[in-house]
Amino acid sequence: MKNFNSKYHSIIFYTLFVLAYFFVGITLTKLAFNSQTIPIWLPAGIALVGCYIWWWRFIPPLFIAAMAFNLNIFDSSLHEMVLIGSSFNEAMYIALGVVIQAIVGAALLKCWLGHPLHFKKRKNIVYFIVVVAILVSLISANLGVFALSQFNSAYSVDNHWQNVIYWWLGDTLGVLIATPFLLSLLPLKSNQHSISALPTIAVCSVLFISVAVTTQLYEQENRKNTIKIAEREVHVIENSLYRYTNRSIIAVQSLASQVQSSSTLSQQDFYSYADQLLEQHSFIKTLSWNEKIPQNKHQDFIKEISSIYHSSIEIVGEPLEKDDPLIIVKYIAPFSGNQKVIGFNILSNSDLKGPLLKSNTGHLPVGTKIIQLLTQSKVSGPTYLLFAPVYSQNENRETVKGYATGVFLIHSIIEQAISKQQSEMFSIDIYEDINKPPFYNNYAENLDQAKGSRIMSFNINFGGQQWIVKLALKESFLAQHNNQFTLLLLVLQVAVCSLILMVLFLFNQQQIELTRQVTERTHSLAQAKKQSDLANQAKSQFLANMSHEIRTPLNAVIGFSSLARKDDSATTLIGYLDKINSSSKSLLGLINDILDISKIESQRLVIEYIPFDFNALIQRINNMFEQSASNKGIDWKINSSLQGNVWFIGDSMRIEQILLNLCSNAIKFTSKGGVTVNIEAKLSAPNKTQLTISVIDTGIGIKESQHKNLFNAFTQADSSTSRQFGGTGLGLAIAKELSQLMDAEITLQSELNKGSTFTLSIELATTAPQAPPVVEYTNINIACLKILVAEDNPVNQMVIKAMLSSLGIVPHLVENGEMAVDIVKQQNFDLVLMDCQMPVMDGYRATALIRQFKTDKELPIIALTADVMPEDKAHAQAVGFNQHLAKPLELSKLSECLAQYAVVNEQ
Repeated sequence: MKNFNSKYHSIIFYTLFVLAYFFVGITLTKLAFNSQTIPIWLPAGIALVGCYIWWWRFIPPLFIAAMAFNLNIFDSSLHEMVLIGSSFNEAMYIALGVVIQAIVGAALLKCWLGHPLHFKKRKNIVYFIVVVAILVSLISANLGVFALSQFNSAYSVDNHWQNVIYWWLGDTLGVLIATPFLLSLLPLKSNQHSISALPTIAVCSVLFISVAVTTQLYEQENRKNTIKIAEREVHVIENSLYRYTNRSIIAVQSLASQVQSSSTLSQQDFYSYADQLLEQHSFIKTLSWNEKIPQNKHQDFIKEISSIYHSSIEIVGEPLEKDDPLIIVKYIAPFSGNQKVIGFNILSNSDLKGPLLKSNTGHLPVGTKIIQLLTQSKVSGPTYLLFAPVYSQNENRETVKGYATGVFLIHSIIEQAISKQQSEMFSIDIYEDINKPPFYNNYAENLDQAKGSRIMSFNINFGGQQWIVKLALKESFLAQHNNQFTLLLLVLQVAVCSLILMVLFLFNQQQIELTRQVTERTHSLAQAKKQSDLANQAKSQFLANMSHEIRTPLNAVIGFSSLARKDDSATTLIGYLDKINSSSKSLLGLINDILDISKIESQRLVIEYIPFDFNALIQRINNMFEQSASNKGIDWKINSSLQGNVWFIGDSMRIEQILLNLCSNAIKFTSKGGVTVNIEAKLSAPNKTQLTISVIDTGIGIKESQHKNLFNAFTQADSSTSRQFGGTGLGLAIAKELSQLMDAEITLQSELNKGSTFTLSIELATTAPQAPPVVEYTNINIACLKILVAEDNPVNQMVIKAMLSSLGIVPHLVENGEMAVDIVKQQNFDLVLMDCQMPVMDGYRATALIRQFKTDKELPIIALTADVMPEDKAHAQAVGFNQHLAKPLELSKLSECLAQYAVVNEQ
């Protein structure tokens, strides 16, 4: 496919396209570090245009460029964002998808739709956008994501179809924008009408910038909105944590109040209330009543507690100081699993002593630091304890009776306070001491090392303790929240770009069509001018020929008439008159040809459809040319397959005129050999016959290059033809036009110096033979007719008077139609010969007035006119003429017409 003006240009652009695929891809992926999404994958359009221009030759470098690009990407975070793998198999499959997609799209353009900037049909624009840009782009997306799912262990299948859609939409936009942009830049050779590349370049550039900027602005705004949502959610988490930690305080206070209200707290009373609290709050591990006793009374307490549990109970844990009282776990719930805790001295633990001392200063529960409790040698997870003091019921309210104590599971509190959605939204660390590792986190990575994450924090204060909560939005949440709306944005961008590019392509197509029409119109005008010049030249040549053809019979008429005036010999005069008559008929034939071609060109010639005897027509042709052929010493023959009395419906005069022209030309241009007329007939349909009439001569023949112009008016084979054989060049043109008016066809087969064959093919309706009444005019006396002649021209008056006188008739002459009407009113006439074109009142008006008081049977009126067309005859009959005689008049036809009306008068 030769697209460029030179091979050198092709190699340069070939190399640039391969490099462009690689470096444009690298550039777009670098921009994706901050945007997470590549909305326009321009390399898809580069690959398509490359394969469209260089076809299969572009496949190897395209595959290598795609492989190199994918193997060049190693950043794992970018790998997740733009779905590009670094393994060889992964890169190979992705490159394969790129190549298949490009070659399929290019094949559709080359074999079906054509050049995107020169679409011939508007529907091809829709096909390009829907099929090539949108549907074909599914190939690379599906193969690429399939490669990730098969060869990339870090790939998440959860977002499989979402990844396919993003890849697909990016490729679609790349094809839509890059394809027309690149094709408009390339200096390709094209047979199409050229259009300006500037609108296409401008529109594609604006679309690319618009899509990139709107995507960037949208993602920034979307990130801001996401952060606002996150900040609101952080407040929700903070309030929820406060709510649940306060519930632990309330639970302990509630237990303390119950103990406070009981004068003597039995084991059953404790368990009854403690079980209710445990049932209400799943985050409570244990509840206990820890009674305060002086060291000197610990033996009494041992007896008491041993009697309660019916077993020997020992106090565990020595006081840290001599003066410290004993705070012993007396009751604990749930009891099962916690039996060993009964009798434990809480003040023996330094981590618990501090909060107990603080609780002595007020009535609010006091919490411990985070501790890991051991239960039956197992770590129960991070917990904290709350101590709620219970005062003795005496006048001194400051005496502490003991402590209602609760052990609370931190993970359970946090998991109830923070929902699953919030946990998926944030990476959370909770510290007791910021300088120490968090006692709670919900993901493996250190929060401070999370890239691009905004860290938010707040403090939770309760029970004299403080928790520091740090949160960061997870990238997965940012991507998911961003993708929900980015998908809609990309779909909208594809739709808008498709509509805008459709308008651009329609504009280009319209410009191409206008350019094509202007070019064709310019070409047609040039051709018309050329044909006009040729026609003018032909008409000039025709006028020169016509001058010769007209002057020749005129010369005979004038010459012989001059000679007749000087010669008294009757025999000589008759010879002169015969030649004058013959020359006059030749001149009349020339004039008739000119009138015929003029009427044909002005579309005024009307074909008649009347029954006629075809064999009689052929007989007339035979009679006309048999002697002419004999005089030239050539053969004349008519072969007809039609036998008997054959009648058709058609215009016999025009068919005869066609055959006269064909036969006269054949005899004219044949000097040896002969002319043969072959007539064949076959039934083409019921009551219809297909006639094929071939006029075959062995004359000079015609060059094949001259065949197409031979039937043009005023044209002969060459200029020497008219000089050697004469003629006007109208005969064949008239024959051709007449045949077309009758839905017939004339064809030509000819070879120079070997002869020609003109074939007339015409379909005619058949009809039954007509039997018109035969009137014998031989013995009819027409001299008795009283005839009125209305003629304005004095010469014509002399001619018609002389003709009538030769028939023994003395006519009455008037000069116009008005005089004719007046005299008809005054006298009776047997017949009126009326010229149609006269001053004062023409023959048509005069006849119409006469018919108001004389019918056509009472007074026949015969039209004398040079208007011989069928429509002229019809008009004459419509106004009241009985018959129509054409000028110039022939005595025989005039005599025959008068004889018809003499017979009527005699009857």
